[in-house]
Amino acid sequence: MREKVTISLIDQGIMSAFNFALNIALLKWWSAADFGVYSIVFAVSFMLLSLQNALVNTPYSVLVPASNDPQSIRKTLAQTNLLLLTVLTLLMLLVLQLPILTNLHHLTGPVTAYLSSRLIREYLRNRWASELNLLPILSTDLIGIVIFVGGVGVWVAINSWEAVGVATVLWWLAISNLLCSITMLYHESRLLNQAKWRALYRNYQPIWQQARWSLVGVITTEMQNRGYVILIGAVFGSATVGFIQAGRVFFGPLNVITSAWTRVAKPTMARMLGNKQLDEFRSLTHMGATGFLIFNIIFAAILWWLWPLLQQHLFADQYPDIAIVVAQWAVINLLFHVRSSYSTAIQVQNRFKELAMATIWGAAVSLSVLSLISLLNQPDWVIAGVLIGEAFVLLYVINLFRPERLAISAGAKPC
Repeated sequence: MREKVTISLIDQGIMSAFNFALNIALLKWWSAADFGVYSIVFAVSFMLLSLQNALVNTPYSVLVPASNDPQSIRKTLAQTNLLLLTVLTLLMLLVLQLPILTNLHHLTGPVTAYLSSRLIREYLRNRWASELNLLPILSTDLIGIVIFVGGVGVWVAINSWEAVGVATVLWWLAISNLLCSITMLYHESRLLNQAKWRALYRNYQPIWQQARWSLVGVITTEMQNRGYVILIGAVFGSATVGFIQAGRVFFGPLNVITSAWTRVAKPTMARMLGNKQLDEFRSLTHMGATGFLIFNIIFAAILWWLWPLLQQHLFADQYPDIAIVVAQWAVINLLFHVRSSYSTAIQVQNRFKELAMATIWGAAVSLSVLSLISLLNQPDWVIAGVLIGEAFVLLYVINLFRPERLAISAGAKPC
Protein backbone atom coordinates (compact mmCIF):
# COMPACT_ATOMS: atom_id res chain seq x y z
CA MET A 1 0.00 0.00 0.00
CA ARG A 2 2.92 2.35 0.69
CA GLU A 3 3.88 2.35 -3.00
CA LYS A 4 0.29 3.14 -4.03
CA VAL A 5 0.03 6.02 -1.55
CA THR A 6 3.37 7.40 -2.79
CA ILE A 7 2.24 7.36 -6.43
CA SER A 8 -1.08 8.95 -5.48
CA LEU A 9 0.70 11.59 -3.38
CA ILE A 10 3.04 12.46 -6.25
CA ASP A 11 0.11 12.74 -8.66
CA GLN A 12 -1.98 14.89 -6.31
CA GLY A 13 1.05 17.07 -5.57
CA ILE A 14 1.73 17.66 -9.27
CA MET A 15 -1.91 18.55 -9.98
CA SER A 16 -2.08 20.87 -6.96
CA ALA A 17 1.14 22.61 -8.03
CA PHE A 18 -0.21 23.01 -11.57
CA ASN A 19 -3.50 24.52 -10.40
CA PHE A 20 -1.70 26.80 -7.93
CA ALA A 21 0.73 28.03 -10.61
CA LEU A 22 -2.13 28.53 -13.10
CA ASN A 23 -4.10 30.63 -10.61
CA ILE A 24 -1.08 32.80 -9.79
CA ALA A 25 -0.40 33.34 -13.50
CA LEU A 26 -4.02 34.23 -14.25
CA LEU A 27 -4.08 36.68 -11.34
CA LYS A 28 -1.15 38.50 -12.95
CA TRP A 29 -2.48 38.34 -16.53
CA TRP A 30 -6.14 39.09 -16.08
CA SER A 31 -8.34 41.79 -14.68
CA ALA A 32 -10.23 41.12 -11.46
CA ALA A 33 -13.43 40.70 -13.48
CA ASP A 34 -11.97 38.01 -15.76
CA PHE A 35 -10.38 36.15 -12.87
CA GLY A 36 -13.69 36.36 -11.02
CA VAL A 37 -15.50 34.66 -13.90
CA TYR A 38 -12.88 31.91 -14.00
CA SER A 39 -13.11 31.43 -10.22
CA ILE A 40 -16.88 31.06 -10.41
CA VAL A 41 -16.62 28.45 -13.18
CA PHE A 42 -13.97 26.59 -11.17
CA ALA A 43 -16.22 26.63 -8.09
CA VAL A 44 -19.18 25.35 -10.11
CA SER A 45 -17.01 22.48 -11.34
CA PHE A 46 -16.44 21.40 -7.73
CA MET A 47 -20.18 21.51 -7.04
CA LEU A 48 -20.84 19.27 -10.05
CA LEU A 49 -18.03 16.94 -8.98
CA SER A 50 -19.64 16.61 -5.55
CA LEU A 51 -22.84 15.49 -7.27
CA GLN A 52 -20.91 13.02 -9.42
CA ASN A 53 -19.03 11.70 -6.40
CA ALA A 54 -22.26 11.01 -4.54
CA LEU A 55 -24.03 9.22 -7.41
CA VAL A 56 -21.15 7.50 -9.22
CA ASN A 57 -17.58 7.85 -7.97
CA THR A 58 -18.03 6.94 -4.31
CA PRO A 59 -20.26 3.91 -5.06
CA TYR A 60 -17.66 2.76 -7.60
CA SER A 61 -14.73 3.04 -5.19
CA VAL A 62 -16.67 1.25 -2.45
CA LEU A 63 -18.62 -1.45 -4.30
CA VAL A 64 -16.30 -2.58 -7.11
CA PRO A 65 -13.26 -3.55 -4.99
CA ALA A 66 -15.44 -5.52 -2.54
CA SER A 67 -17.61 -7.29 -5.13
CA ASN A 68 -17.28 -10.88 -6.30
CA ASP A 69 -18.84 -9.81 -9.61
CA PRO A 70 -17.48 -6.28 -10.17
CA GLN A 71 -18.06 -6.18 -13.93
CA SER A 72 -21.83 -5.74 -13.61
CA ILE A 73 -21.32 -2.85 -11.17
CA ARG A 74 -18.75 -1.28 -13.50
CA LYS A 75 -21.26 -1.37 -16.37
CA THR A 76 -24.08 0.06 -14.28
CA LEU A 77 -22.00 2.96 -12.98
CA ALA A 78 -20.50 3.64 -16.41
CA GLN A 79 -24.04 3.97 -17.78
CA THR A 80 -25.08 6.13 -14.83
CA ASN A 81 -22.12 8.44 -15.33
CA LEU A 82 -22.85 8.83 -19.05
CA LEU A 83 -26.50 9.62 -18.30
CA LEU A 84 -25.52 12.09 -15.56
CA LEU A 85 -22.96 13.73 -17.85
CA THR A 86 -25.56 14.13 -20.62
CA VAL A 87 -28.15 15.65 -18.28
CA LEU A 88 -25.69 18.06 -16.67
CA THR A 89 -24.27 19.14 -20.04
CA LEU A 90 -27.73 19.95 -21.40
CA LEU A 91 -28.61 21.71 -18.15
CA MET A 92 -25.46 23.84 -18.33
CA LEU A 93 -26.26 24.83 -21.92
CA LEU A 94 -29.75 25.93 -20.86
CA VAL A 95 -28.64 27.77 -17.71
CA LEU A 96 -25.97 29.72 -19.57
CA GLN A 97 -28.67 31.03 -21.94
CA LEU A 98 -30.75 32.58 -19.15
CA PRO A 99 -31.34 36.34 -19.55
CA ILE A 100 -29.75 37.00 -16.16
CA LEU A 101 -26.46 35.59 -17.53
CA THR A 102 -26.34 37.71 -20.67
CA ASN A 103 -22.73 38.67 -19.98
CA LEU A 104 -21.72 34.99 -20.12
CA HIS A 105 -23.54 34.01 -23.33
CA HIS A 106 -20.31 34.27 -25.33
CA LEU A 107 -18.71 31.74 -22.95
CA THR A 108 -21.41 29.07 -23.31
CA GLY A 109 -19.21 26.83 -25.46
CA PRO A 110 -15.96 26.93 -23.46
CA VAL A 111 -17.67 26.81 -20.06
CA THR A 112 -19.78 23.79 -21.01
CA ALA A 113 -16.81 22.06 -22.65
CA TYR A 114 -14.61 22.60 -19.59
CA LEU A 115 -17.20 21.48 -17.04
CA SER A 116 -18.16 18.39 -19.06
CA SER A 117 -14.54 17.42 -19.74
CA ARG A 118 -13.67 17.77 -16.06
CA LEU A 119 -16.52 15.45 -15.10
CA ILE A 120 -15.26 12.92 -17.65
CA ARG A 121 -11.67 13.22 -16.44
CA GLU A 122 -12.48 12.91 -12.73
CA TYR A 123 -14.72 9.89 -13.31
CA LEU A 124 -11.93 8.12 -15.21
CA ARG A 125 -9.34 9.03 -12.57
CA ASN A 126 -11.61 7.66 -9.85
CA ARG A 127 -12.32 4.48 -11.81
CA TRP A 128 -8.64 3.65 -12.30
CA ALA A 129 -7.82 4.61 -8.71
CA SER A 130 -10.56 2.29 -7.42
CA GLU A 131 -8.84 -0.54 -9.27
CA LEU A 132 -5.55 0.57 -7.61
CA ASN A 133 -4.12 1.14 -11.09
CA LEU A 134 -2.46 4.48 -10.35
CA LEU A 135 0.41 4.81 -12.82
CA PRO A 136 -1.93 5.48 -15.79
CA ILE A 137 -3.50 8.31 -13.78
CA LEU A 138 -0.10 9.87 -13.10
CA SER A 139 1.06 9.54 -16.71
CA THR A 140 -2.16 10.92 -18.22
CA ASP A 141 -2.20 13.83 -15.76
CA LEU A 142 1.34 14.72 -16.84
CA ILE A 143 0.30 14.45 -20.50
CA GLY A 144 -2.67 16.73 -19.81
CA ILE A 145 -0.43 19.39 -18.25
CA VAL A 146 1.99 19.22 -21.21
CA ILE A 147 -0.90 19.56 -23.70
CA PHE A 148 -2.33 22.57 -21.86
CA VAL A 149 0.99 24.38 -21.42
CA GLY A 150 2.01 23.60 -25.00
CA GLY A 151 -1.34 24.65 -26.42
CA VAL A 152 -1.42 27.95 -24.57
CA GLY A 153 2.23 28.54 -25.47
CA VAL A 154 1.52 28.08 -29.19
CA TRP A 155 -1.53 30.33 -28.88
CA VAL A 156 0.59 33.06 -27.29
CA ALA A 157 3.31 32.66 -29.94
CA ILE A 158 0.75 33.07 -32.74
CA ASN A 159 -1.20 35.87 -31.08
CA SER A 160 -0.08 37.53 -27.83
CA TRP A 161 -0.42 37.32 -24.04
CA GLU A 162 -3.41 39.64 -24.27
CA ALA A 163 -5.18 37.09 -26.47
CA VAL A 164 -5.26 34.54 -23.62
CA GLY A 165 -8.71 35.24 -22.20
CA VAL A 166 -11.16 33.20 -20.16
CA ALA A 167 -12.48 31.39 -23.23
CA THR A 168 -8.97 30.43 -24.38
CA VAL A 169 -7.97 28.96 -21.02
CA LEU A 170 -11.24 27.03 -20.66
CA TRP A 171 -10.99 25.63 -24.19
CA TRP A 172 -7.42 24.42 -23.63
CA LEU A 173 -8.32 22.92 -20.26
CA ALA A 174 -11.16 21.03 -21.94
CA ILE A 175 -8.96 19.88 -24.83
CA SER A 176 -6.20 18.70 -22.49
CA ASN A 177 -8.71 16.84 -20.29
CA LEU A 178 -10.06 14.94 -23.28
CA LEU A 179 -6.83 14.27 -25.17
CA CYS A 180 -4.96 12.93 -22.14
CA SER A 181 -7.89 10.57 -21.47
CA ILE A 182 -8.09 8.96 -24.92
CA THR A 183 -6.81 5.53 -23.85
CA MET A 184 -9.07 5.49 -20.80
CA LEU A 185 -12.03 6.60 -22.93
CA TYR A 186 -11.34 3.69 -25.28
CA HIS A 187 -11.64 1.20 -22.42
CA GLU A 188 -14.74 3.02 -21.18
CA SER A 189 -16.40 2.77 -24.60
CA ARG A 190 -15.81 -0.99 -24.65
CA LEU A 191 -17.44 -1.27 -21.24
CA LEU A 192 -20.45 0.77 -22.35
CA ASN A 193 -20.85 -1.34 -25.49
CA GLN A 194 -21.35 -4.39 -23.27
CA ALA A 195 -23.95 -2.70 -21.06
CA LYS A 196 -27.71 -3.21 -21.37
CA TRP A 197 -29.52 0.10 -21.06
CA ARG A 198 -32.92 -1.45 -20.41
CA ALA A 199 -31.57 -2.97 -17.21
CA LEU A 200 -30.03 0.27 -15.90
CA TYR A 201 -32.96 1.31 -13.70
CA ARG A 202 -33.19 -2.12 -12.07
CA ASN A 203 -29.43 -2.47 -11.63
CA TYR A 204 -28.96 0.99 -10.12
CA GLN A 205 -31.78 0.65 -7.58
CA PRO A 206 -29.66 -1.13 -4.92
CA ILE A 207 -26.90 1.44 -5.41
CA TRP A 208 -29.38 4.31 -5.14
CA GLN A 209 -30.52 3.12 -1.71
CA GLN A 210 -27.09 4.19 -0.40
CA ALA A 211 -26.20 6.88 -2.94
CA ARG A 212 -29.25 8.98 -2.04
CA TRP A 213 -27.88 9.40 1.47
CA SER A 214 -24.47 10.19 0.06
CA LEU A 215 -26.20 12.91 -1.96
CA VAL A 216 -27.77 14.31 1.21
CA GLY A 217 -24.34 14.23 2.84
CA VAL A 218 -22.84 16.18 -0.06
CA ILE A 219 -25.44 18.93 0.30
CA THR A 220 -25.07 19.25 4.07
CA THR A 221 -21.27 19.10 3.86
CA GLU A 222 -21.33 21.97 1.37
CA MET A 223 -23.53 23.90 3.81
CA GLN A 224 -21.14 23.22 6.68
CA ASN A 225 -17.93 23.92 4.75
CA ARG A 226 -19.08 26.82 2.53
CA GLY A 227 -22.11 28.20 4.33
CA TYR A 228 -19.95 30.48 6.45
CA VAL A 229 -18.80 32.36 3.32
CA ILE A 230 -22.39 33.28 2.40
CA LEU A 231 -23.36 34.20 5.96
CA ILE A 232 -20.21 36.24 6.62
CA GLY A 233 -20.56 38.06 3.32
CA ALA A 234 -24.20 38.92 4.03
CA VAL A 235 -23.61 40.08 7.62
CA PHE A 236 -20.07 41.49 7.71
CA GLY A 237 -19.26 42.17 4.06
CA SER A 238 -16.71 40.93 1.52
CA ALA A 239 -13.74 42.45 3.38
CA THR A 240 -14.37 40.13 6.32
CA VAL A 241 -14.66 37.17 3.95
CA GLY A 242 -11.25 38.09 2.53
CA PHE A 243 -9.81 38.37 6.04
CA ILE A 244 -11.12 34.93 7.04
CA GLN A 245 -10.02 33.27 3.80
CA ALA A 246 -6.55 34.83 4.03
CA GLY A 247 -5.96 32.82 7.19
CA ARG A 248 -6.70 29.62 5.30
CA VAL A 249 -4.05 29.92 2.60
CA PHE A 250 -1.48 27.81 4.46
CA PHE A 251 -3.69 24.75 4.77
CA GLY A 252 -4.79 24.09 1.18
CA PRO A 253 -1.72 21.94 0.31
CA LEU A 254 -2.43 19.66 3.30
CA ASN A 255 -5.54 18.36 1.52
CA VAL A 256 -3.22 16.79 -1.07
CA ILE A 257 -2.15 14.23 1.53
CA THR A 258 -5.74 13.51 2.55
CA SER A 259 -6.82 12.98 -1.06
CA ALA A 260 -3.82 10.77 -1.85
CA TRP A 261 -4.42 8.56 1.18
CA THR A 262 -8.19 8.32 0.65
CA ARG A 263 -7.81 7.40 -3.02
CA VAL A 264 -5.79 4.30 -2.09
CA ALA A 265 -7.34 3.51 1.28
CA LYS A 266 -10.95 3.35 0.10
CA PRO A 267 -10.60 0.39 -2.32
CA THR A 268 -8.11 -1.28 0.04
CA MET A 269 -10.57 -1.04 2.93
CA ALA A 270 -13.38 -2.30 0.72
CA ARG A 271 -11.40 -5.45 -0.06
CA MET A 272 -10.56 -5.95 3.62
CA LEU A 273 -14.20 -5.63 4.60
CA GLY A 274 -15.27 -7.98 1.82
CA ASN A 275 -12.81 -10.58 3.13
CA LYS A 276 -14.00 -10.05 6.74
CA GLN A 277 -10.54 -8.76 7.75
CA LEU A 278 -12.01 -6.57 10.48
CA ASP A 279 -8.85 -6.25 12.58
CA GLU A 280 -6.85 -5.08 9.56
CA PHE A 281 -9.71 -2.75 8.59
CA ARG A 282 -9.72 -1.11 12.01
CA SER A 283 -5.93 -0.89 12.13
CA LEU A 284 -5.71 0.84 8.76
CA THR A 285 -8.39 3.35 9.77
CA HIS A 286 -6.72 4.18 13.08
CA MET A 287 -3.32 4.36 11.37
CA GLY A 288 -4.64 6.91 8.89
CA ALA A 289 -6.22 9.03 11.64
CA THR A 290 -3.06 8.90 13.76
CA GLY A 291 -0.89 9.84 10.81
CA PHE A 292 -3.08 12.84 10.01
CA LEU A 293 -3.04 13.89 13.67
CA ILE A 294 0.76 13.78 13.94
CA PHE A 295 1.28 15.48 10.59
CA ASN A 296 -1.07 18.36 11.45
CA ILE A 297 0.55 18.89 14.85
CA ILE A 298 4.02 19.03 13.26
CA PHE A 299 2.77 21.41 10.56
CA ALA A 300 1.13 23.68 13.15
CA ALA A 301 4.33 23.71 15.23
CA ILE A 302 6.38 24.74 12.18
CA LEU A 303 3.81 27.40 11.35
CA TRP A 304 3.98 28.76 14.92
CA TRP A 305 7.79 28.79 14.81
CA LEU A 306 7.84 30.69 11.50
CA TRP A 307 4.91 32.94 12.33
CA PRO A 308 6.85 36.19 13.03
CA LEU A 309 8.48 35.91 9.61
CA LEU A 310 5.22 34.98 7.85
CA GLN A 311 3.31 37.77 9.57
CA GLN A 312 5.90 40.34 8.52
CA HIS A 313 6.30 39.36 4.87
CA LEU A 314 2.87 38.00 3.92
CA PHE A 315 0.37 39.98 5.95
CA ALA A 316 2.23 43.02 7.32
CA ASP A 317 -0.20 45.71 8.49
CA GLN A 318 -3.02 44.62 6.18
CA TYR A 319 -4.16 41.78 8.49
CA PRO A 320 -2.85 42.69 11.96
CA ASP A 321 -5.08 40.30 13.94
CA ILE A 322 -5.00 37.32 11.61
CA ALA A 323 -3.01 35.04 13.95
CA ILE A 324 -6.16 33.96 15.82
CA VAL A 325 -7.86 33.13 12.50
CA VAL A 326 -4.89 31.03 11.37
CA ALA A 327 -4.92 29.20 14.72
CA GLN A 328 -8.61 28.35 14.31
CA TRP A 329 -8.02 27.06 10.78
CA ALA A 330 -5.17 24.90 12.07
CA VAL A 331 -7.54 23.19 14.52
CA ILE A 332 -10.29 22.84 11.90
CA ASN A 333 -7.92 21.16 9.44
CA LEU A 334 -6.65 18.79 12.11
CA LEU A 335 -10.21 17.75 12.98
CA PHE A 336 -11.22 17.44 9.32
CA HIS A 337 -8.22 15.30 8.37
CA VAL A 338 -8.65 12.94 11.33
CA ARG A 339 -12.35 12.70 10.57
CA SER A 340 -11.67 11.90 6.90
CA SER A 341 -10.06 8.59 7.89
CA TYR A 342 -13.12 7.47 9.85
CA SER A 343 -15.56 8.89 7.27
CA THR A 344 -13.81 6.84 4.58
CA ALA A 345 -14.25 3.71 6.70
CA ILE A 346 -17.96 4.44 7.20
CA GLN A 347 -18.42 5.00 3.45
CA VAL A 348 -16.75 1.68 2.69
CA GLN A 349 -19.31 0.01 4.97
CA ASN A 350 -22.12 1.54 2.84
CA ARG A 351 -23.45 3.37 5.90
CA PHE A 352 -24.21 6.52 3.95
CA LYS A 353 -27.42 7.28 5.84
CA GLU A 354 -25.61 7.36 9.19
CA LEU A 355 -22.81 9.46 7.72
CA ALA A 356 -25.36 11.84 6.20
CA MET A 357 -26.99 12.29 9.61
CA ALA A 358 -23.59 13.25 11.03
CA THR A 359 -23.17 16.01 8.45
CA ILE A 360 -26.80 17.15 8.84
CA TRP A 361 -26.30 17.67 12.57
CA GLY A 362 -22.85 19.16 11.96
CA ALA A 363 -24.26 21.70 9.51
CA ALA A 364 -27.05 22.60 11.95
CA VAL A 365 -24.57 23.11 14.81
CA SER A 366 -22.17 25.09 12.63
CA LEU A 367 -24.80 27.45 11.22
CA SER A 368 -26.37 27.95 14.66
CA VAL A 369 -23.05 29.02 16.16
CA LEU A 370 -22.35 31.24 13.16
CA SER A 371 -25.73 32.93 13.59
CA LEU A 372 -25.05 33.55 17.29
CA ILE A 373 -21.62 35.03 16.56
CA SER A 374 -23.17 37.26 13.90
CA LEU A 375 -25.74 38.54 16.41
CA LEU A 376 -22.91 39.28 18.86
CA ASN A 377 -21.01 41.11 16.08
CA GLN A 378 -17.73 39.22 16.56
CA PRO A 379 -16.29 38.82 13.02
CA ASP A 380 -12.90 37.55 14.25
CA TRP A 381 -14.61 34.45 15.66
CA VAL A 382 -17.01 33.56 12.85
CA ILE A 383 -15.09 30.44 11.86
CA ALA A 384 -15.55 29.13 15.39
CA GLY A 385 -18.87 27.91 14.00
CA VAL A 386 -17.03 25.78 11.45
CA LEU A 387 -14.67 24.54 14.16
CA ILE A 388 -17.45 23.52 16.57
CA GLY A 389 -19.42 21.88 13.76
CA GLU A 390 -16.35 19.92 12.62
CA ALA A 391 -15.63 18.78 16.19
CA PHE A 392 -19.24 17.60 16.52
CA VAL A 393 -19.08 15.61 13.28
CA LEU A 394 -15.76 14.02 14.27
CA LEU A 395 -17.18 12.77 17.59
CA TYR A 396 -20.33 11.55 15.81
CA VAL A 397 -18.31 9.62 13.20
CA ILE A 398 -15.95 8.10 15.78
CA ASN A 399 -19.02 6.84 17.62
CA LEU A 400 -20.20 5.21 14.38
CA PHE A 401 -16.87 3.40 14.16
CA ARG A 402 -17.27 1.54 17.44
CA PRO A 403 -16.16 -2.13 17.09
CA GLU A 404 -19.63 -3.60 17.61
CA ARG A 405 -21.11 -1.39 14.87
CA LEU A 406 -18.31 -2.29 12.48
CA ALA A 407 -18.80 -6.01 13.10
CA ILE A 408 -22.56 -5.81 12.54
CA SER A 409 -22.18 -3.83 9.31
CA ALA A 410 -19.71 -6.44 8.02
CA GLY A 411 -22.07 -9.27 8.81
CA ALA A 412 -19.84 -10.69 11.54
CA LYS A 413 -20.33 -11.21 15.21
CA PRO A 414 -19.32 -8.29 17.40
CA CYS A 415 -15.79 -8.53 18.71
